[in-house]
Amino acid sequence: MSANKKIPEIPDDIRKLTFEEAYIALKEATDFLEGEEVNLEESLKVYSRASLLAKHCANLLGRAEDKIKVLIESEGVMQLTGLESDESG
Repeated sequence: MSANKKIPEIPDDIRKLTFEEAYIALKEATDFLEGEEVNLEESLKVYSRASLLAKHCANLLGRAEDKIKVLIESEGVMQLTGLESDESG
């Protein structure tokens, strides 16, 4: 196997999924792969699709983070504090 193997692009059927849809499909793939009786050929197909789903989810999260940064900067706030709730107050 070549070390310079091209990383596959995300196919259109995955690219069209919302984050929530892709996350559910990724969870289903994970559940399938964790099953007790899984043949190798099917596992490889499911794993390949799951890796593309994970990449798509990461891309969507990255875009959302970029939008949040732009919104925060447009409001004059110079610091990105995070999205989790503030537990101190």
